[in-house]
Amino acid sequence: MDIEKRELVIKTITEDSIIDTIIKLMENVESFIDKNGQQKKHYVMSELRTMLGIEAYERYHYFISSFIDFAVGISKGKKLNLNNIKKKYCCF
Repeated sequence: MDIEKRELVIKTITEDSIIDTIIKLMENVESFIDKNGQQKKHYVMSELRTMLGIEAYERYHYFISSFIDFAVGISKGKKLNLNNIKKKYCCF
C-alpha cells in the first residue's frame, strides 16, 4: 500500500470506527473455510496492521486482540462475566 493511500485509510479509521472495521474484517474472514480460528484472528490483525501502520497498530494491539476474542465469544453464546472485566480494567 503506498503512503498516500495508507494515510487516507488511517484518517478514515478513527477510534469511533475501529470496531466497525474489525467486525467487517471478521465477517470477511469467516468465509475462509481452510483456516482455523487463530489463523483467522491473525489475518484480521495483519490487515489492521497494514491499514493502521505499525505505530498506531502497536497502540491498539491489545484492544484489537481482546475485542476479537470478545466478539467471537459473544457470537458463540459464551456467558459474559462482568466481574472479571471489572477486575482487569479500570474503565467501569
